[in-house]
Amino acid sequence: MSNPVNAPEWKRLQELQQQLTGQRLQTLFDQDSQRFERFSAQVGNIFIDYSKNFIDGDSLDALLELADEQQLKDAINRLAGGQQIAPTVNAVPYIALRDRSFLPVCIEGEDVSSGVRNVLYTMRRLCENIRSWSWRGYNGKPLTDIVTLGVGGSGNGAEMVCRALAPYHSPSLKSHFIANADAQAIRDKLAQLHPDTTLFIISSKSFVTQETLQNARLAKAWVTSNASTADAMHQHFIAITSNKNAALEFGIPEDNILPVWDWLPGRYSLWTSAGLPIALAIGMERFEQMLDGAHLIDQHFLNTPFSQNVPVLMGLLGVWYANFWNTPSQAILPYSELLELLPGYLQHSLMETNGKSIDLQGQPVNYSTAPVIWGSAGTKNQHTYFQLLHQGTHLIPADFIAVASDTSGGDESVTTFLHFLAQTETLMRGTTPEQDADCTSDEQRLPGNKPSTSLLLADLSPGTLGQLLALYEHEGFVQSVLWNLNPFSHWGTELGKRFSAGLGNASIDEIAAARHDSSTLGLLDVFKRMQEEQHRRDPFHTGSLREESVYTVF
Repeated sequence: MSNPVNAPEWKRLQELQQQLTGQRLQTLFDQDSQRFERFSAQVGNIFIDYSKNFIDGDSLDALLELADEQQLKDAINRLAGGQQIAPTVNAVPYIALRDRSFLPVCIEGEDVSSGVRNVLYTMRRLCENIRSWSWRGYNGKPLTDIVTLGVGGSGNGAEMVCRALAPYHSPSLKSHFIANADAQAIRDKLAQLHPDTTLFIISSKSFVTQETLQNARLAKAWVTSNASTADAMHQHFIAITSNKNAALEFGIPEDNILPVWDWLPGRYSLWTSAGLPIALAIGMERFEQMLDGAHLIDQHFLNTPFSQNVPVLMGLLGVWYANFWNTPSQAILPYSELLELLPGYLQHSLMETNGKSIDLQGQPVNYSTAPVIWGSAGTKNQHTYFQLLHQGTHLIPADFIAVASDTSGGDESVTTFLHFLAQTETLMRGTTPEQDADCTSDEQRLPGNKPSTSLLLADLSPGTLGQLLALYEHEGFVQSVLWNLNPFSHWGTELGKRFSAGLGNASIDEIAAARHDSSTLGLLDVFKRMQEEQHRRDPFHTGSLREESVYTVF
């Protein structure tokens, strides 16, 4: 892998983009009756149509040649084997997390597959005990509510999947997720629950994340102050962490601690121990069906020629738009309310993977990398910001995701799909007063010629969802190879955590005495003054200023 700008294919792609500039997508269809068949593919339960994009045979061939120039096949093989993808970068074999053949894959002498197998065994044991009501609260009652405390990859993946697979949930267990640093969020949630029937999962790789520990302390105080037994921590708390000692010190029994490996970025952790909330909600068997779905895509990714390889094609399209069409963002628009959290999850996955400006050789890049990922459920938001997609000045490639067979069934699912179809076609075709009698003025003119990719899921089962998530994970890896980036680092996130921890562990006077910028110090002063004024007005106000804990707000 090297700077892609120096590859001869890069200049060729620039020339091809110029040839397509001004070309209308509708014309491409008019010129090629086989365009849909040529630019679509199916893998597993997912059909992808990328024919409504500014792509033709020449540009696709050039993108595939760029992938070869950047040694994509070799990088994929190294990923699967946990080998180095650059002299200083170890591959993170996230593929091994869902390969239940458990073939040995080692990182620095550690057999990853052995650790994965042990975690799945522990998850199954916990699920069986909790879902069968063998595991009970301190008053002997079955558990009714599972509250996961975690931020970022420690919680958002599990929350997204639990929402997407809501029809598969056990009716006797309700799932809740708290990631908010504002203590009011957990206080509001606790007010709806009962301490003797609630299980807390503290999901934190480091077990020092301030937001998570602040909420964990409140949960611990809530349970132990109501419990009449010393075993309450054993009955009501599970930890998912790589910092076992910190979890033990917090009071979590050793049998209730599931490991997370230091080598695994949080955005991949839903496939392993951080997926425990998913397994509790839908059952371990269905969780393993999700792993199987992802594994199916993994095998497709590893073994299929690039010209028919769906995640490779998705990755190449992203590079094509980001680098040659100068599109700074990409929309993810699921036409299923159950997938409403998917765009936020993919923001984390794709933007943390490729939101980098330093390449594998330690040099600043001179080309665009990850676009801004954004979006929400199109089922309701097609009446809001879609105006900008249709008539705005930005070129925004969009992924539309629909489900052929969903839980609504009947006319409702058909209506949703027709809205999905109408949006993608209208974005491409546009309209003018000459074409549409309802378009009565130039102000109503829609330019069309807006690209989109359609992903149609056969259903929204655990297996199909696993397939979808794996597709996007591999898309991010493909792009990292073409952009010559380390997809597994996240120094920006880590730096923010370190700065936050430094502020959180210091008193106000210590912070004020440190060498911070005038804005940080000014905001500190305003914050302190506001809390003091509030305290004077209401001495019993719960948010009153206290030296030792004020910076938990960070």
